[in-house]
Amino acid sequence: PASVQAQSQVTTVDGWYKYGVPFPDMNGPVPRLASGKPDFSGQWNTTRRGDITDTRIPGYVAQMPYTAWGQRQWDNYDPVNQGDYAGSCQPFGWSRTVHGPRLMRFVHTEDLLLVLAEQDTWFHTVYLDGRPHDPNMFPTWWGDSVGHWDGDTLVVETTNMNGYIKLDTIGHPISSQAKFTQTFKRVNFGTIEHTFTVEDPKTYTEPFTIHNTWPLEPLQIKMLEYSCMEGNLENLAT
Repeated sequence: PASVQAQSQVTTVDGWYKYGVPFPDMNGPVPRLASGKPDFSGQWNTTRRGDITDTRIPGYVAQMPYTAWGQRQWDNYDPVNQGDYAGSCQPFGWSRTVHGPRLMRFVHTEDLLLVLAEQDTWFHTVYLDGRPHDPNMFPTWWGDSVGHWDGDTLVVETTNMNGYIKLDTIGHPISSQAKFTQTFKRVNFGTIEHTFTVEDPKTYTEPFTIHNTWPLEPLQIKMLEYSCMEGNLENLAT
């Protein structure tokens, strides 16, 4: 029936996208904010990278340019016997989140980009109102992120990380001197081209960049609640 066909062409309650509107053309024009800048709002299918040097995944890092200190961190990393901080429910930080297996969503306004991560229900705020990095903020797992525009490309710079995170599941290291620079370019309605550049003079002799292409997640997929409860078995059982 025509009514059933019409209903199948609009979004429903079981997805993340705006309800009751026609399904968008993924090759259609880039949505824009009131300012005319691209709007990056959406739930994005980020590139899974358990190892940023994995040659099977396009955009990988061909060779890690370690300093002597960085090489020691890599050679001595033993998550089996020493543990992985993620296994103790500590925040993943930027790299392991955008290259992780869980859903990620952006809520974008003129003044901020809000990152919502399904993993452990984390969030992170990128300020876009022209402010500098906060000189009074203590180091954190995600760091302090501010953004600016280069034409229609959003550039996000993150500093003041605590140095405890890894770049990926396999454990490529960074120090507290690290700086992440990410670029986001929405090339059409359904695609972001993303780069992730690491600068860390204590760990690496030169910067390197990971290249990703993100499609929008299927519109029928919702982000769900997620909780990491390491060490809480007794409480759960009572």
